[in-house]
Amino acid sequence: MNFKYLSAAALAIGIASPAIAQDVAAPSSAATVEAGTTIYGSDGAAIGTVARAEGELLLLNVNERAVPIPRNAVTSGESGATINITKTELVAQFDQQMAAFEAKLDAALTAGAAVKTADGQALGTIQEASSAAVVVESTEGPVTLPRELMTLDNGGALIVRATLDQIKQAMSAEQSQG
Repeated sequence: MNFKYLSAAALAIGIASPAIAQDVAAPSSAATVEAGTTIYGSDGAAIGTVARAEGELLLLNVNERAVPIPRNAVTSGESGATINITKTELVAQFDQQMAAFEAKLDAALTAGAAVKTADGQALGTIQEASSAAVVVESTEGPVTLPRELMTLDNGGALIVRATLDQIKQAMSAEQSQG
């Protein structure tokens, strides 16, 4: 079969993964946080560094993980910007939540499942899925997407982390290259 293959680079998307909710106590005094800020745990040890600060979400680099936390969970502590959890607890919690999310995603990636785009447009239905790619039958024909572009929305529906326009642009670019 000859499928149109859309690479993550070709899509050049800027859509974030769904945030993983952290069970962190609400702060008593907010801290000023920006990219590059070191975040400390309740034990005073460094947890990680803020990679991005967007709105109410902070993305921390923690042991080769990108861990989202709510901005309002950060307080001013003795060491600096602090959250009410230790690094070990945060990593364990994040890994557990990611494993549960991946299990739900794996269960949803089945033949015949509907797929929408990040902007809510119907893309098509899954023909087949593997650990590396998902083939979606769209109105433009079969489209092979890298599995890492697939996610679930808050309601559990499958979405691809790209808009319909981004997918069409990537398909057009792939056709002109090959």
